[in-house]
Amino acid sequence: MSRTFAIIGAGLSGTAMLCQFLQKVRQRMEREQTAAAKIKILVFERQDGFGPGFPHSEQFVMPYHITNMCDHDMGIIAGKPDDFQQWVKANRRILQKYSDEADAGISRKTAIRDQCRHYPRAVMGEYLKARFRESLQLAQTLNISVELFPNVEVTDLTPDGLRLIIHARRILSGGTFAKTVDRALLATGHWFEKAEHDRYLTSPWPARELLRRIPAGEHVGVIGTSLSAIETVLTLTSDGKFKYDGRGNLHFQPAGDTRRIALYSRRGLIPKVRGRSGSYRNQFLTRHHLYRHRPTGGGHLTLEGIYQLLNADLEVAYGRPFDWEEIINPSGSPADMLRESLEQAENGDGPDGELIWQTVLHQSFPLARELFLRLAPAERERFEREFATLFFIHAATQPAINARKMLALLDSGIVTVSKLGANYEFIRDENGDHFVFHYRDSSGEQRRDAYRYIVNARGQEKSLKTNPSELAQNLLQSTFAQPDGPPGMRLIGRSRDISRGNTGPGNVAGRPGSIRIDPNSHRIVAAGPGAAAVPSPFIYAVGAMTRNQIIDASMAYGIARSTAVIAEDWADCLTSPAQGSVM
Repeated sequence: MSRTFAIIGAGLSGTAMLCQFLQKVRQRMEREQTAAAKIKILVFERQDGFGPGFPHSEQFVMPYHITNMCDHDMGIIAGKPDDFQQWVKANRRILQKYSDEADAGISRKTAIRDQCRHYPRAVMGEYLKARFRESLQLAQTLNISVELFPNVEVTDLTPDGLRLIIHARRILSGGTFAKTVDRALLATGHWFEKAEHDRYLTSPWPARELLRRIPAGEHVGVIGTSLSAIETVLTLTSDGKFKYDGRGNLHFQPAGDTRRIALYSRRGLIPKVRGRSGSYRNQFLTRHHLYRHRPTGGGHLTLEGIYQLLNADLEVAYGRPFDWEEIINPSGSPADMLRESLEQAENGDGPDGELIWQTVLHQSFPLARELFLRLAPAERERFEREFATLFFIHAATQPAINARKMLALLDSGIVTVSKLGANYEFIRDENGDHFVFHYRDSSGEQRRDAYRYIVNARGQEKSLKTNPSELAQNLLQSTFAQPDGPPGMRLIGRSRDISRGNTGPGNVAGRPGSIRIDPNSHRIVAAGPGAAAVPSPFIYAVGAMTRNQIIDASMAYGIARSTAVIAEDWADCLTSPAQGSVM
């Protein structure tokens, strides 16, 4: 029995899939369960290279762009979390190639005494390229055909009885072709909204393009205060230098025409700094405790229930009530809050220098996906509306080196952070010369901040409708890719944001979220006879387009976990009869 598989997108997700699928095939061959000679794999990639994708490609990033996740969270093989660490240990020369000498000294002084290390994004890219090459070598050893399609964009997917037709276009020549496969994985990764103005940059990447298009000396508005925004700041200030004074404080020395940057977000919060984890082991927010107290009939969890478990662990770990008010309504300026976060990360708030809240929270990460999926739809909506920002600034922490630089830039006045609140407007002025933020500051005064250049650094869009690719738009129009979105999703307040088409208030009719999937199998959910929603027999999705359902969808360890499930399913179909179409 022959089988043809397609992987659409060859970044982190596609590489993790190829690597794990071939390893599972090898394991089954060793048990003589399948004939590898009848397996064919097609890999489609918009770029000319395979492996790193845009977040980790040296074509997009600079040496001072480092991963915000710890090295032990960056492996792409489920069940082997130290895979990236082991690869780095065996390839030290890669670190030398991509290290920035100026940053090396800063890194040493800002290192947190912990098992957590952060490496340049391009090092992660080299790891992914290496694992992709090794997978090709393994396929050759197993006599499995792998056909690569670089600079090719998949434009549509159409069912053909028991199989699937992939329609594709060669980006350089414009020529089109089609391939018929048995299974296909959508691993297209991040997307960015379509630019409608040459001074409105929809993404911080490629970093060199940001520097080329925004003139030196310009005052730039940046939408977002998260990790992407911090990397935007580091790019736009890369013409200056960071140096320590005699007291060990880091300062920024700007160039004569350094750009000035203003960051804006609803809450105006900057990600917390990664600290040292301690020895405390959760007693309440655990898988065992959750299953023991599963709601009657397998019902939904509530945010209140999860909060109570988290709070119980925090109170035991700290030995006192936990101060939630400072988490929900933090006080102080952005610089003061960042300075406090740095101090906590470096010195800890526990007896052994550990950061206790981080120790408790990070143990819940293996449960985060299950917890999110077990929330009722209305509770998921409430989480996204009220708590997502708070969760991610504590969960997606920044390394100390970035925090030190950001603090130096804030102290210098080169960078500012502003809280927009719920009632704001972001528009182009009447003449179209400037982009304008209308909002009230912390004292209640009306503000009008105008910029010639804007960078959207809010990270991944939540709605697939904002994906301008032909494939995404065709999927949304098809009968077999159902969009997912919390019912009654609402805008917050009366904000008007031209970059996202928000004109609030009220429900957003027909605003799709991610592609809807069966979270157990990662098969996309199709509309079958009578509009019944059923998992597709041949299309799967991972990564950014599943964000509304898979809370760790874009994190390396989450992607490894998801692709391992799909790889097992693909391996199963090698020895099972062809499935009938439900379309």
